[in-house]
Amino acid sequence: MIRELVVSNYRSLGPGITVEPGRLSVLIGPNGSGKSNVLRALTFIRNAVIQGLPAAVTHENGIDSVRRRSSGRPFDVHFRLGLLLADGPATYEFVITGDRLEEYRVKTESAFIEIDGVRHEFHRQGNRWSGPEGIGPRMDDQSLALTALGGTEQFKPLVDFLAGMTVYSIFPDILRAPQKFDPARPMREHGENWVSILREMVKNSGRKMELLRALGKLTGDIEDVRVTSAAGHLIAEFKQQIRTQKGKRWFDAAQQSDGTLRVAGLLTALLQEPNVPVIGIEEPELTVHPGVLPLLYDYLRQAASVSQVLVTTHSPILLDLLDVDQDTIFVVNRIDGKTNVKRVGDDQIKPVRNSLLSLGDLFLSGDLQLSLYEESEKE
Repeated sequence: MIRELVVSNYRSLGPGITVEPGRLSVLIGPNGSGKSNVLRALTFIRNAVIQGLPAAVTHENGIDSVRRRSSGRPFDVHFRLGLLLADGPATYEFVITGDRLEEYRVKTESAFIEIDGVRHEFHRQGNRWSGPEGIGPRMDDQSLALTALGGTEQFKPLVDFLAGMTVYSIFPDILRAPQKFDPARPMREHGENWVSILREMVKNSGRKMELLRALGKLTGDIEDVRVTSAAGHLIAEFKQQIRTQKGKRWFDAAQQSDGTLRVAGLLTALLQEPNVPVIGIEEPELTVHPGVLPLLYDYLRQAASVSQVLVTTHSPILLDLLDVDQDTIFVVNRIDGKTNVKRVGDDQIKPVRNSLLSLGDLFLSGDLQLSLYEESEKE
């Protein structure tokens, strides 16, 4: 799991933003504050290692969109992850620099991982390399060394963990369309391979029943789900009761509402196998009936027992469901163009502990954001 995420100057994030997430962490704050950028930093790290740094930069629409700048001067972008893996502790960090707005290169990169009590590490300064004997990855100014080390025994567990970090922003229209079979795992961030994941899920009676139980509570009439094929595409279908005709029919995903599809996509992400080490979810309440949010929170909590879950939200209903003793809550503010992230402490949630206000009430009042804004100003 992630014990610490440190980010400097990525998009709107200011210098030294530090997040120490728990099993289930929630980021709250106004529109445009930068909540999504905390999760996007995880996506950028994963893409930079797995696909290569140039591909990750291109995915972000260029280096000018990646790094924060002031008065036309670009800042160095710094990422650091402190991890606890199945084999032991690990860290990974890199810094991107550049002399001009449109230029970038890797300034430094380092990693260590402990496996069975043995420490493996490397350090890189520009193109100068220091690492385990016999390992000398090919790299240039715009490539990360760890990208080339994914097949090595020493660093494969670290790369596998980073490859599994996935942030979801489910698009119902993507789920609605027939999809080609995609063997990639885990489920992609917008649900591009949702039907392929769903096809495997419906073969597992336990996972299928979990999905049907939730969808049944959401709609009141979904009784079964299956995946069919036509013209080389996979199609998700749902069996529903037709009250006017006193019968049941199969309806494909194209005939479902945005809310039904989004919940189906989110549940597929949370229940997929193999388990994803880190799951990020952007605003799970979007297009979802408020009455379903308690059920969705139950699945977030369930997923947090096997994965680390990070969520952004604006929903006071969802906030009221949080357990302030178990769940980790962060408030995100944007001050003078810089995003700051602060963990909510005991003083801020004292009214909730004393049953004077709910967490949702505290959020809507603005007092929670104001108290942390004042802390930031003092610093």
